[in-house]
Amino acid sequence: MYFLITLIIAPMICAGSAYSGSMFKTKERPSEFYPSYVEQLPSLAGKKVAITGATRGLGYATALACARKGAEVILLSRRSEVAERALCAIQQEVSSSGAPPPIFVECDLLDFAKTRKAASIVKDAVAGTGLDVLCCNAGIMLQEDLASKDGFDITISTNVLSHFLLTKELMPELEKAAKRSGEARIVNMSSGSGFGKPEFNPLYFSRRGGNLGGAKASYDRYHQSKLSNLCFTSALDDRLRAKGSNVKAMACTPGVCGTDMFIHATTVMGGAPAKRDTVPSAEDGSLSQLKCIADLDIESGDLWGPRMGMGGLPAKMDLSPPNVLVNDKVKDILWQLCEDAVGEQFEI
Repeated sequence: MYFLITLIIAPMICAGSAYSGSMFKTKERPSEFYPSYVEQLPSLAGKKVAITGATRGLGYATALACARKGAEVILLSRRSEVAERALCAIQQEVSSSGAPPPIFVECDLLDFAKTRKAASIVKDAVAGTGLDVLCCNAGIMLQEDLASKDGFDITISTNVLSHFLLTKELMPELEKAAKRSGEARIVNMSSGSGFGKPEFNPLYFSRRGGNLGGAKASYDRYHQSKLSNLCFTSALDDRLRAKGSNVKAMACTPGVCGTDMFIHATTVMGGAPAKRDTVPSAEDGSLSQLKCIADLDIESGDLWGPRMGMGGLPAKMDLSPPNVLVNDKVKDILWQLCEDAVGEQFEI
């Protein structure tokens, strides 16, 4: 096991410099809730937590909090300078605490083959105990109309399809952890942008990336992806309950917060980036995700997010019509579309 972990992280050499959570972090509002919220979270000692997009923004804040609570954190991200800094910062954070060092696993959600490879490495890393939490955090917004390596829209591939594939590949490890400790968790990051109309449209899951409405439809593609995150969570909950599984599936929303996605979105929509300190910090945006990962009383099928979508402590939200356009027909259609896209059945 030590050899495996060394092999994974060896190419990343810590330079010893501090990491702020983003290479582009400027004048972010001080976190109002994050420090005290993390302090009161239950211990995660002995748990293994895999997080996609864990090297900046919400994912980094979540990974750092989990490491501070004693979890062995697996960072699933593309290899980059930002990823190296994040890994080193978390290593330094836990070096004197006795918590396990984090593991970096290279993962490109725009390529199903590389996503499968990442899942295989995670399986090896958790083979003895299973995986306690899979946190599907990574996401992109208001992107160009481009195709992924597999021909799908890059927003749909990143936000939905590759997370579906990761969940499928890692479900045996989640079940193993659930058998060992009584439960395991899948946490899907959605958004308030997934609420309301328009309803689910299968068109966006067709293999025609680069030909799905161009720039004018960039928000439509994002809405469809975040609505699908909610549908997928509900469908997972249905199937896991029907099986009698102790794996739980939850969704969360961050609200508007000072991530790099916020800077990108305000630049695309307004022509110039908004100031980060006009919205809650990325750390405060991670609270709902942390609740789904660690709270002892969380229920499968739950949806949590800040009230009114702008900061504050997590509140339970309603994952049902008319608030969210989720129903059994849509859930079945989405599941089949995802299976067709990745080329494999996902039977729970």
